[in-house]
Amino acid sequence: MIKAALGLVVLAVAGAALWDVATFDRAGWRSDYALLRHATAQRYANLDWVREHRKLDLARLDRETQAALDRAWSRVQAYRALSAFVAAFDDPHFTLARADGPAPTPASIVAGPAPARRFASCASAGYADDRSGFAPGWAKVTDWRPIGGGDADFPIAMIGDTGVLRIDSFDVARFRTACERVVRAGMDEDALRAATQGMLNRELAGALARLRAAGARLLLVDVSGNGGGGEWVDEVVALMTPRRLTRAAPLIADPPCDRSGIWEGRPDCRVLPAAGPRAEIAGKGAWRGPIAIYADRGSASATEDFTAWLRQNKVAILIGEKTLGAGCGYVNGGGRLRLAHAGLDIRMPNCARFLDDGTNEIEGQAPDIPIAANDDTSWARAMDAAIRQTRSAAR
Repeated sequence: MIKAALGLVVLAVAGAALWDVATFDRAGWRSDYALLRHATAQRYANLDWVREHRKLDLARLDRETQAALDRAWSRVQAYRALSAFVAAFDDPHFTLARADGPAPTPASIVAGPAPARRFASCASAGYADDRSGFAPGWAKVTDWRPIGGGDADFPIAMIGDTGVLRIDSFDVARFRTACERVVRAGMDEDALRAATQGMLNRELAGALARLRAAGARLLLVDVSGNGGGGEWVDEVVALMTPRRLTRAAPLIADPPCDRSGIWEGRPDCRVLPAAGPRAEIAGKGAWRGPIAIYADRGSASATEDFTAWLRQNKVAILIGEKTLGAGCGYVNGGGRLRLAHAGLDIRMPNCARFLDDGTNEIEGQAPDIPIAANDDTSWARAMDAAIRQTRSAAR
């Protein structure tokens, strides 16, 4: 019976492979690549940076992709060619995935946010409590003392006179419990998001107040593994200081010309406009003392924005590892590209954020105090040393 089952599996795989080869439409995949190539030139916000600073040879990449499609005799091989094209940019926000929903005809770029929808509950709106708390290594840090009695959305603890606050995500949809406290009949998704953000802000302010009451003089914000989220991050930044903060505003891809020549080494115009007025955040001062931020290679996107706001304005120092380097993502829905023949969806960032030294955030942010460790015990010792160093600098 086992041999018979294995035989059926082999036959099924062989049949699928033969069907793939027999029905493969190379011209369709080449048409999809032409659309992807054009959209990348016009709408990918980091393209000029990757070409000029990472020295990615776009002409060579284009030739290799077209040659791979010419050689392809199945969907699998054609998919690998497009996947290699996207991977060459090494940008976490530039992604390729199986198409979700009916494919538009013809394939097109979908711009702008989707219309606001109404939901009967937080669950139907996609909210879920799927976050993690403090990593196990924290329990090995000297004088570690978790503080209970607060809201579980933002775990807190004390290490001597250092208060530790965990922020797992800047994605409001990952806080279902908070959502359920504010949801009301008839709310659309925008109103639900705003109400949930307001609840989360109150919870965060309460967590900071409990840390102050416990004697915290230094705040350590743990954003390790925090992959980002949305614009709520600006409200969190405001809670961390009473000061008015500024930084370079995000830039949106909006070239004034046809940039097709960039694939032959002729960038006829820039994909991003010149920098305009700086962005500002008025601090609300739920915390008023020194701050350290613990980030790691899983800290990305909006988390890197959070770090940049506080670090560049000399409110906080960064400890841990270099951040992922996702940078800015999708403004007003970003660039969503449907490849109809391939049955694939492309997402590419249509915005870019730059640090004050001119570095694109996709290069990541290196810590002021590095922490490198192979296990929880060595990590805890390194964190002990980093906290001592931070306390000394804050005095």
